[in-house]
Amino acid sequence: MEKIGLNELSDQLRSGQISEKQMIEGICSFVIKNYPIYGLQKYDEDFRQDVLLCLVEKGHRLLNQFNPAFGDFFTYTYCFICTIINTKIKQQMVQSMKEKINFEECLLSFDEKEEKYHRIDFENFEVPKVPYAASRIPSEEIQDALKSLTLKHENKKLIVLALKSSYYLTDEQIHRICKISGIKKDFFYNMIQQCKDSLDLKSSRREKAQERRNFAYYHHKRYKKIIQKLDTEIAPEKLKKMKEHYIYMEKKHRHNWNRMNSAFEKGHIYLRPTNKTVANLMGICERQVNYYINCARKEYEKEKKKEEND
Repeated sequence: MEKIGLNELSDQLRSGQISEKQMIEGICSFVIKNYPIYGLQKYDEDFRQDVLLCLVEKGHRLLNQFNPAFGDFFTYTYCFICTIINTKIKQQMVQSMKEKINFEECLLSFDEKEEKYHRIDFENFEVPKVPYAASRIPSEEIQDALKSLTLKHENKKLIVLALKSSYYLTDEQIHRICKISGIKKDFFYNMIQQCKDSLDLKSSRREKAQERRNFAYYHHKRYKKIIQKLDTEIAPEKLKKMKEHYIYMEKKHRHNWNRMNSAFEKGHIYLRPTNKTVANLMGICERQVNYYINCARKEYEKEKKKEEND
């Protein structure tokens, strides 16, 4: 069938000599016999079959939209089939890029896990914290015991700071504090445990914050490596939007990672009991707790300046 024959099919359809199904079969037969006209000889058989299948699926629309007043049927079908071919090429490129990115993500995931594993220092694992005390001593009894000790200013300051840091204290540190202040270990362990009990909600929030920070760090690194890969391979212009999306996601996760790190560095997510909790345990007011903390801070800053000057 030649070009003229393809144009005649359109006239036969309008005159009712052939059906739409026969018309579409005729168009497909013309395409099969004339692959070079559409440049399909460059592609494999699977690609050509996909084009023909799409032509069959959209054949009804092809016939309904044709208007003889704007040109002959051959030119119309040529443009229609070329549009199908370009669409298939784009779909293949996008699919190829997605597969490549999935492969890169698998490699990055493996690298991240391997790097994380090798960063583990088993000698610096977190020292076990204070074990849970099964029997709790009433706060009134603890307060009476503290009053009977007639603690000096320095010892009260030490106990306040220890209670504020109760989540991070080790057994060795607790024994040293008890030895210096004279307080019984059972009493002090109970005070520590009561402070830790008040941190359950904060502890859950801290764990979630750590997960968000780790999530942001992982995806910041992942998108950064994908962008670098695209840069080295000079991605086609058609993939510009995809690249812009990766750049946006990398900046977003980098910002979240830096924000969470800043929060951890400034101590906003540290696990500390409130001044009220410490005050109730020691039988003093919150102002006194704040006073002892300020005294310790001033002494620390004074010592720090002294070291810098030396």
